[in-house]
Amino acid sequence: MARRQPSITPRPGLQADALPVPGERVPVRAVSRALDLLGLLCDAQSRTLSDLARASGLPVSTALRLLSTLESAGFARRDPASGSFAAGSRLMQAGLSALRRTSLYDLAEPALQRLSSGSGETANLAIQVDEQHATYLRVVVSPRSVHYAAWVGRSLPMARTAVGRALSGRTGPEGYVVKRDTLERDVTAVAVPVAGADGRIAAALSITGPSFRISEDDAHRFGRLLLAEAIELSGSLGG
Repeated sequence: MARRQPSITPRPGLQADALPVPGERVPVRAVSRALDLLGLLCDAQSRTLSDLARASGLPVSTALRLLSTLESAGFARRDPASGSFAAGSRLMQAGLSALRRTSLYDLAEPALQRLSSGSGETANLAIQVDEQHATYLRVVVSPRSVHYAAWVGRSLPMARTAVGRALSGRTGPEGYVVKRDTLERDVTAVAVPVAGADGRIAAALSITGPSFRISEDDAHRFGRLLLAEAIELSGSLGG
């Protein structure tokens, strides 16, 4: 005996042709709203609850409930002092994982190889992950026995590092940044920004090594090497 399909009676004011049909993909409203909030968190370094509610078109109570859920899962982060929200660690990890599959990650590899070979030091590709931090996305370590030990995913303060200054666009008239003895004593870093297709800074390239091996002339030579690679990489990205 054939199984009878249950009938669906439209609610008042709902068009019958607007009802879901078997097999049709229907967005889950709560998920859609949460994804909208995640998108807003990605677009800004931090935002207040009222800003996020207004931008998403949600009531403040709904936005808070969704953000609290995202926070508990690690996709959002709330500043205990200001109460503002920013991207959480899991969201940043997902972004980094996605970036590893983008053209930036792939296109930077030969540039980093050339920079390490031309300088004899460690070459790095860094991106900004939030208002205060950057991280290494790709690294080519110097072949020398004494070298700067960098690794992918290392967190770097924006305020005190060469890549932080480069990612902030504060490079000076030469177009590159030279910083000595910032995070670690006797370490020198030279960095330049890389522009993306929209013209904004997408990443930074840097060369890092022991200070005793990097004279002022070396630092400026590294800066010129970095600028040449940054221009080429930016062009490859459409910048």
